[in-house]
Amino acid sequence: MRLDKANYTIFDFETTGLSPYSGDKICEIGAVRIEANKKGVKKFHSLIDPGRPVSYGAFSVNGITDEMLEDAPSIDETLPSFLKFIKGSVLVAYNAGFDLGFLECALGKDKHILDDYYVIDALGLARKLFSGIGRYNLGAVSESLGIRTSGEHRALADAVMTLGVFRKELHLLSAEGVKKVADIAYARTRKTAPARKVKDYKTKLIEEAIREQKKLNIVYRSSWNNAVTTRVVLPKEMKEGYDKSYVIAHCCLKNEERTFRLDGIIDIEMAV
Repeated sequence: MRLDKANYTIFDFETTGLSPYSGDKICEIGAVRIEANKKGVKKFHSLIDPGRPVSYGAFSVNGITDEMLEDAPSIDETLPSFLKFIKGSVLVAYNAGFDLGFLECALGKDKHILDDYYVIDALGLARKLFSGIGRYNLGAVSESLGIRTSGEHRALADAVMTLGVFRKELHLLSAEGVKKVADIAYARTRKTAPARKVKDYKTKLIEEAIREQKKLNIVYRSSWNNAVTTRVVLPKEMKEGYDKSYVIAHCCLKNEERTFRLDGIIDIEMAV
């Protein structure tokens, strides 16, 4: 599929917290759709009753309160309309693994629906195409590119901002001679992916810690702001997400259960 012939849905979720595999839920969906050879932008927006409280950490970012969600539809009521909206398009999100993890969990046994989609991570492209920015969160990249950033951290506003970033990315990719969606997108289906035969050192150490209920010292790089922290964690479970492996663990630094991307763990050892 050619980049200039594809339809794109750029979407964003606001959530009750950071860990879909630990029970956090989608509480707002925002999406915009652009189609090849057509002018204008189609929009999709809905608040969602997540069936659980919004964490203080999430509220401090997106400003969504439990009261705002009291009369909102459930995710099961909203998903059919959202799936209809995205049908036949390439999916684009900023830090796509985060949003796709929540969408997979919301779909449950029907997550195979996503196997038909290509997914583009606008954050990954930004890091490759816009060197020297320093910070690569959506607001910082948008501001550096002269894109309006009002309403940041609400789903529809962030989807619109991501569209602005993505359009500039498409322009640069075209100038560099990139022509096909497959050259920059992640094909979600794993039907042809080779099985991993050798476990890396991190995975083995985490699995050992889970079996023996031992703590680990980790050095972790956040995918949100590139901040590097050292922390002690008690791993509980490993999960395979959209295109990443995750570790669910009790974080002693935050004194709460957190989800860590395996590729974000840059150093690891058994705690003494």
